[in-house]
Amino acid sequence: MIQAVLGRQRSALAACYFFYFAVLGLLVPYLGVFLTDLGFDALAIGQLMAILFATRIIAPNLWAYLADRFGHRVRFVQIGALMALLLFAFTLEVTSFEQMALVLFGYTFCWNGILPQLEVVTLRSLGKDSHLYSVLRSFGSLGFIALVLGAGWWFESHGNSALPWFGVSLFALLTFASIWLREPDVDKPLQAPSSDFFRTLTSKPVLLFLLACALIQASHSPYYTFFVLYLRQLGIGESVAGMMISAGVVAEIVVFALMPKLITRFGIAKLMVFTAIITAMRWGLTVLVGANELLQLGVQLLHGISFGLGHGCAIQYVYRQFSPEDQGKAQAFYASIAFGLGGASGAWLAGISWQHSPTFTWWGAAIAASLAALMLAAFSRCRAAS
Repeated sequence: MIQAVLGRQRSALAACYFFYFAVLGLLVPYLGVFLTDLGFDALAIGQLMAILFATRIIAPNLWAYLADRFGHRVRFVQIGALMALLLFAFTLEVTSFEQMALVLFGYTFCWNGILPQLEVVTLRSLGKDSHLYSVLRSFGSLGFIALVLGAGWWFESHGNSALPWFGVSLFALLTFASIWLREPDVDKPLQAPSSDFFRTLTSKPVLLFLLACALIQASHSPYYTFFVLYLRQLGIGESVAGMMISAGVVAEIVVFALMPKLITRFGIAKLMVFTAIITAMRWGLTVLVGANELLQLGVQLLHGISFGLGHGCAIQYVYRQFSPEDQGKAQAFYASIAFGLGGASGAWLAGISWQHSPTFTWWGAAIAASLAALMLAAFSRCRAAS
């Protein structure tokens, strides 16, 4: 199957996914640890991590508007990668909260803005083979795994001070990989979204779906922000934590490979309800198994469902619901609501609650995922969700 998606354009896309998510594999597990070692408390870390997600509220939509307006999505991916590289380089010097917040806002505004455009380029490049999206996207999972494992081993042995240099290197490689991308087709510049875009966006099933996705991603925020710190408090080091996180992403790759068959057999609506239920179970079990490394490893394998299955279904649902000329805006809006609004609010609330009780934070995440399951159950009853 992997051979079926290779070729110059698809290889470039695979490389972009690899390095884009390698950055995520560096920042999500270890930025909180890096900030802790710089002297920031849980509230400050939660606020800073919220910035990482909050820029997804505005950035994807702005970049989508510009790409739609001028019709060159690949060029905007390239510009965004280069700007993210230049702005991230300031991380080498900053130490205060205000400086770190400004730098985080700058490079994540560029970094978060390019992913929805990369998704559209991928789906258009695949054409009738859009069901192979999950295979290409799995290269991003491989990049995530490589950095989680490699950085975890390095940080446990040598400390976290090299994190900014890791980031600069990854953004440089992402920029280089984007140079090899080519426009899959000629986009006609659009003056305004089509009327169908707003009609579809405000329909009951789409609104339920987006809000549920936001709750699911909000429930992941304690994991993205504090999971490595949580394991450290339980006496588990960064290298073992990295292996646990990587195992979850391996499960994600397996799920991505199975997704075409799963969607065909069960449908998106049923799979999303299942995703939300498993996500709620995951956060509760994270607390219950505690420092038992073997059981904790088993729990983290559920990441393949809580993130992999959920995100893959969401991308396909948005792709199917919106017209080709509205794909950039639609994917950007999904990213804004799910990862931006959901991720930022979740990180902010996790930073507040973590100071009082990590256990309460995990159970709060389980409740958020349970609410998402109820919304998705209503979504599944809508005829448009079939």
